[in-house]
Amino acid sequence: MLRYSLMLSILAVCGAARADVEPGDWEVSVTTSVPGTPGEIGPVVRTRCLSADDARDPSRVLGPGGGCEFTNRRDDGSVYTFAIVCDGQMPMRGVGKVRYGAASMEADLELSGDAGGQSFATRSHVSAHRVGPCKS
Repeated sequence: MLRYSLMLSILAVCGAARADVEPGDWEVSVTTSVPGTPGEIGPVVRTRCLSADDARDPSRVLGPGGGCEFTNRRDDGSVYTFAIVCDGQMPMRGVGKVRYGAASMEADLELSGDAGGQSFATRSHVSAHRVGPCKS
């Protein structure tokens, strides 16, 4: 679940990087695979409210203590690519590519790291679309 939360935050941060991504409730579906193991995890589907403030300031999505730093950011208006390094209990690093419009996003993320002395690597596909205004 920690990786799902991180991927959801990454998607929200990257999607909010452009002003034309609409705030509101977004339904996010994440499917993850672990190279070298059979099958996939998911899809895990959740709804997340992306506020107008989040859209203006993407760092608000991860919030204080997020422990992640984005580098090598590139945005051509419909595709956003980045590298990410996260500290904390489960340090990880990776790269991602988000294809986005005002009301939809598709992302592919590759993350690797170390959890309790055990190395891991994951590949995730994220699909999201705006479902309406935030309910809260």
